[in-house]
Amino acid sequence: MTLPILAMSQFSTDALRFSRIEYQGTARFNGLGGSMGAIGGDISSLSVNPAGLGLYRSSEFTFTTDFRVRDVNTSYRGTNSNGNNVNFNIGNIGYVGNYRGDPNGWKSYSFAVGYNRLGNFNSDSRLEGTNRNSSIIDEYVSFLNTNNVSTQELNDYAVDLGPSEAYWNFMIDSIAPNRHQRFLDFQDSIQQKRRTTTSGRQGETFFSFGGNYLDRFFLGGTIGIQSIRYEEKTVIQEFYTYDPPALPTEFLAKEYEENRDLIVSGTGINFKVGFIYKITNSLRFGGGLHSPTFYGMTETYAFNSTSSFSDGSAYESETSESNFDYRLRTPMRYNASLAYVYRDKGLINIDYEYTNQAAARFNDVAEFQFDYSNRNDIIANSFRGTNNIRIGAEYRLEPFVIRAGVRYEDNPFASNLSFDPDQSRTTFAIGSGFRSKNYNIDVTYMNSRSTITDQFYSTSEEAATIEGINHHLMFTVGWRW
Repeated sequence: MTLPILAMSQFSTDALRFSRIEYQGTARFNGLGGSMGAIGGDISSLSVNPAGLGLYRSSEFTFTTDFRVRDVNTSYRGTNSNGNNVNFNIGNIGYVGNYRGDPNGWKSYSFAVGYNRLGNFNSDSRLEGTNRNSSIIDEYVSFLNTNNVSTQELNDYAVDLGPSEAYWNFMIDSIAPNRHQRFLDFQDSIQQKRRTTTSGRQGETFFSFGGNYLDRFFLGGTIGIQSIRYEEKTVIQEFYTYDPPALPTEFLAKEYEENRDLIVSGTGINFKVGFIYKITNSLRFGGGLHSPTFYGMTETYAFNSTSSFSDGSAYESETSESNFDYRLRTPMRYNASLAYVYRDKGLINIDYEYTNQAAARFNDVAEFQFDYSNRNDIIANSFRGTNNIRIGAEYRLEPFVIRAGVRYEDNPFASNLSFDPDQSRTTFAIGSGFRSKNYNIDVTYMNSRSTITDQFYSTSEEAATIEGINHHLMFTVGWRW
């Protein structure tokens, strides 16, 4: 199977996107910054440490909604742009059944089934800037000459869709059988624009079992079925200006446009085990191990480009579409937690999590055989291990509760990359709730920020800066019996 290079270049980005979990779930869990590894007693904590199920003393049903606003601010070649996206989703729904055991041994058992949201892909970003040095066509020319691509291969669409269609749209000229140059010539500047609209979600349906041994040691395990749906639509435009202006008698490019559409879906399975141990009645220690998630993925990629010239001529390529299946294995996760509980009044919990993002791997399937070794090498060299910290605190003012939390997610990119990309992410949360013997109502506001360096295309001498700000407002209703 031959895959288009533009689609394949997406792979390392996909590996990170689907491996880097953004824990969501109940309002209480998020109000504590997702830091509940040694606390437990909340159905969303099972996505971090399933031993938290052992701390349940009753059965429970919970339901959480999440109202999210995402603002995207970009800066490219001195021009600032903004985008905005609003959506509403279910953050969590689940049931816990609690059963009594032996008072002198395993005192109770709990079983849980439910769904936790792990990622939200809805976004709208726009880049715009004036370039006087390079064009996206330069990336294609560099690819063709570096790989010694022949004119015949271009004519046969035997290479990447981008260079092939740019060649057919008279943006690339062959000056020898294996040598190419940019047909485009500009004497003034290029106005470059890119708009990327994404949508989709990542979630986990879980089946968990946990036990309580003498109110001292708690053990749990989870089978997680994760699902992914990701859609991305990108429009890239370049507008060429000349000094003096291009004449109708000349054949000079006026505009070039690309439309890229990507749809990725997949289902995977993973396993989690964890424990919590009460060192004293106030001090608790916990740990968890998450297996890789083993995904089966399906991807559809469509590409189309157009060009227009000063003499009035215009060219449009037919939309090319590729469909293929593959497998993805995400990295393992390791976490450790320490909590201090002050009577029934308050608590503080600290979680540490390590994930080696460079360990993600792609593999082929029987129907779509392909050698992914080069792509996996790119992943191994582009990413690194991350150290993530979550801290949360809660205080009871009966019957109300107040909470606050912070979460820091380390930069997953290796330090030897150009443009020094940094995708570290910091999240702050505050929340409150009303809790009685039989029900609870919780609300949390969460603010997450990250700044990304985006090169736009590989031969660009300047990169764009993209700042994403997520505002979440979450509501949870729970019933216990």
